[in-house]
Amino acid sequence: MNTPLTYDDFRERIDIQDVLRDAGYHLNRRDGLRWPSYVRVDSDGHRVHGDKFIVTANGKGCFHPPEMKVYSVVSFIVNHPDLFQEYDPGINPHHLVNLVCNRLLNQPIDPSMRNIIEPRRQSRPFSVKDYQFTYFQKLNAENMRQFAPFFNSRMIKPYVQKAFASYFMLAAKQVDNEKNISRTNLAFPLTIPGSKDIVGLEERGRPRLDGSSGYKGKALGSNASEGLWIASPKGTELKDARNVLWFESAYDAMAFYQLHARGNDDMKEAVYLSTGGNPTVMQFRGVIRKAPQACHHLCFDNDMAGRQFAENFLTELRHVRERLPKVGEDMKDYMASLRNPDDLLSGDEYRLPKDLQDAYGQYENEADELYSMNTSGLCPDFEIEEQTRKAMRLHEDYYKKLMDKLSIGREQGHLRDLGTYDIPDWAIPAMENGDYDGLTEEETNALNTFLDKHFPQGFVSEVRWDDPHEFNTRPAFGSRNDHAVTDRGESPYLAVKTYAVRFFHPSERDGVALPNLTVKREVPPDGSKDWNDMLFQKEIERIKTEILGPTGEKKVTAGIDLDGDGEVEINESDEKEIALGKSR
Repeated sequence: MNTPLTYDDFRERIDIQDVLRDAGYHLNRRDGLRWPSYVRVDSDGHRVHGDKFIVTANGKGCFHPPEMKVYSVVSFIVNHPDLFQEYDPGINPHHLVNLVCNRLLNQPIDPSMRNIIEPRRQSRPFSVKDYQFTYFQKLNAENMRQFAPFFNSRMIKPYVQKAFASYFMLAAKQVDNEKNISRTNLAFPLTIPGSKDIVGLEERGRPRLDGSSGYKGKALGSNASEGLWIASPKGTELKDARNVLWFESAYDAMAFYQLHARGNDDMKEAVYLSTGGNPTVMQFRGVIRKAPQACHHLCFDNDMAGRQFAENFLTELRHVRERLPKVGEDMKDYMASLRNPDDLLSGDEYRLPKDLQDAYGQYENEADELYSMNTSGLCPDFEIEEQTRKAMRLHEDYYKKLMDKLSIGREQGHLRDLGTYDIPDWAIPAMENGDYDGLTEEETNALNTFLDKHFPQGFVSEVRWDDPHEFNTRPAFGSRNDHAVTDRGESPYLAVKTYAVRFFHPSERDGVALPNLTVKREVPPDGSKDWNDMLFQKEIERIKTEILGPTGEKKVTAGIDLDGDGEVEINESDEKEIALGKSR
C-alpha cells in the first residue's frame, strides 16, 4: 500500500487553483489581475457579487479581498468544508482534508478512515546515495540471471528485458547496519518530465516461493506526485515522441511491448510511462506539456479505476489547454522574442500589436514617472504611493489585455480576426440580423458586394457602439459621390455616420493549443484486467499447446522426466503447468 500523504505533501503538490475549481469557482477573466482570480456564479450563470478569491504569487494560496488572510490548500478546505463533495454535517474537517486532497491527487483512501494524518516534518526525501545499484548487462549471462526471478514470474522474455535495459536496475538498500542486512528490489527509476534526475523508484520485490507476487510500492521519499517511469526502447525523448503509452506499472508496459512490438517499429520508437499506481494530476500535466504533439495511448487497467484515470487525463488535458497561450498571427513576432518561454512578459514590447503597445506605453510612462519621483527626493510619500497605485493599475490592465490576446483561460483561441472596417450606420441592421427594410437597391447592392468580397465564408461581427464617427468621408462602402475626384485621392463615397466593426471568421481560430495531441484508450481485447494478465494467459496457452498439441491429445513433449523412463509424459508436463499456474 502507498505511504499515506501528509499535509506537507498536500501543500506542496496541489495547486490552489485546482482546489478552487473543485469547490465550484471559475476563473474570472474579467479581472485579469497579475494573479488569477476565481469567482462563483449562480444558476443563471451570473457572478455572485463579493464571492471572489485571488491566487497569491506562488500559486500555493489565495485570499478573499478585502480580507488579506491567505488560505493554503489545507486551510481553505478546513474553512469552507461545505463546498466539497465529501462534506457531511459533523465530519471532522481534517478528515475532510484527507479525503479531498487524496482524491485530487488520485490517491486511494478508505472513506471510513478516521485517523488524521499529521505532517511528517522529519521524513527524508529520496536520495540515490542510499542505494547500491546493479545495472542490467545485455551480454553478461551471469548478470542477467540476477534479474531472471523478477521477470520470469511475469513471463517477460529476455529480448524485452534487453529492449528496456537502460530503464531498470536492482536496488539494494541497507536496512540493518549493525547486522549488515540489506534488501534488494527490482527498481524502475522515476524522473520528472524534462529532467534526468532520479526522484524516486517504483519497486518490485522477488516473487514468493509459491510463485505469487512479492512486495510492490515506491521507495521511501519518492516524489510520487510528479515522478514517472519514462522509457523508450529506441531512446526516443519525450518531447520527440509520436506515441506515448501510459500504464499503472512498468511490468504492464513491458508486457504490452512483448504483445505488440514484433514487426511494429512505432512501438519500438514509442515512449512508455508508468505512474507506479494511481496517476496524479501533476504527472498528467508534466507529460502533456512535454509531449504536446504525441498520440497518448491510455493503457490503464481494464477496470472502473482505470476508466476513471482515463477521464481524469482528459480533464487535465482540457485544463492544460486553457492555461497555454494560443498565438495568433499578430502575436507571433512577440512570442518569438520571449527571453524566457515561461514568462509571457519577457518579450520585446515593440513587437506587440498596436493595441497592446498602447497599453504598455501608458504603463511605461507612469512607471518612468514613478522612478523619477522616487529618485528625486522631492515628492512626499502620499504622492509616491498614489503614483505607485496608478502604475500598478495600468500594468494590470496591460497584463489583462495580453492574457486575453493569447486566449489564456480558454481551451480554444479567438476566432481569426478578418479586420476592422468603418460600416455605415444604415447597413448595420441588415448586416447583423438581415433586416433590409428601408434600404435602397443601391445600398443593398453596396452592402452585399462588400460582404461577398471580404467574407466569402461568412463572418462574426463585433460592433463598437462606443466608437461612432459622425461624419466619415471614407466609409468601407456606401452611396456613391458623383462629384468626387477619385484620381486626386478623394473618397468615392458620400460622408456618412459609421461605426467601427470588427469581423471574425465564423469557424477558423488563431493558435488553437495542442492541435495535434490525440488520445486513444487501449484495453486488453481478451477482457484481461491488465496487459501483464493478458500476456500471462497467452503464454500459458502457448505452453499448453506445446505440451498437448492443438487437438489437446496426450503426447510426448518437452518437460521434466520425473520418473526417469527417458520420456516426458503428459502427467509430468502437468507438473510444469501447475507450477506456472501459481507463478502469478
